[in-house]
Amino acid sequence: MNTEHGGAHPKPDTVIHLANWTRAIREHKDLTRRKAEKTTSVSWHYLKDIENNQVIPGPDVLESLIAGYQLDRAQARLTRDLRRPPTPLPSVRELRRRIATPARLRLLTQLDPAHIALAYLDPLWNILTANATFFALFPGAGAAATENLARWSLPPDPDPSPAESVLIHPRDETRWLVGTLRSAFARYRDNPEVTDLYQQLSRNKVFNHHWHRDIHVAHGRREDQYLHVRDPTTRKPYTLAVQLTEITDAPEIRGFLAWPQADDPG
Repeated sequence: MNTEHGGAHPKPDTVIHLANWTRAIREHKDLTRRKAEKTTSVSWHYLKDIENNQVIPGPDVLESLIAGYQLDRAQARLTRDLRRPPTPLPSVRELRRRIATPARLRLLTQLDPAHIALAYLDPLWNILTANATFFALFPGAGAAATENLARWSLPPDPDPSPAESVLIHPRDETRWLVGTLRSAFARYRDNPEVTDLYQQLSRNKVFNHHWHRDIHVAHGRREDQYLHVRDPTTRKPYTLAVQLTEITDAPEIRGFLAWPQADDPG
């Protein structure tokens, strides 16, 4: 089936795709398709075709949806990503090889005396390598750098989350974490590990709440988005500034950097 706005698409077998994402947006905004037609200037029956995966909207229609639904920049980027072919994601083993340069490995240990946590992660929150400060911040997250931070934070029910004892605002941090996963699942949606990780996380009710009842998307972390934690040993609260950025010469790798704040901003 083809239309002037777009073309037919094979039945999706990925965790997130344009059909279920556009439906989730509309339902989250509590709009019927008739109301959404007035908001987006896209006919209700064409919206139905998009949501039932009968057509892929063309670029102009997609932009009408983005504008009409008033999506933020992160949500808009994800929406556009879902119209593009999925991006291949190298294996964890390959990414570990790429990041293991002498300079980067040396930096890990150089930051420890200043209590600066540094980890190299893939988009699915697999820990590629990290320094001792990072593992002290997230105890039990895999001291051998073989663990996945999302699985550590959101274990299958009824297992308790180790993050609950570390994070002062675990609900907010989980919403942000799921937002980053939503972004990664969209971009790398053909990767088998995406499906595997989603199935594992779906055994956690908090993950399911944020995945199915929210449309939050995060591609990084705001400069003013501090991380409020407790020392695992002393239970003393403190605040960290955090950066989560793509590595310039290896965009599939994220650098996670966290350092203490002299004054708690909130």
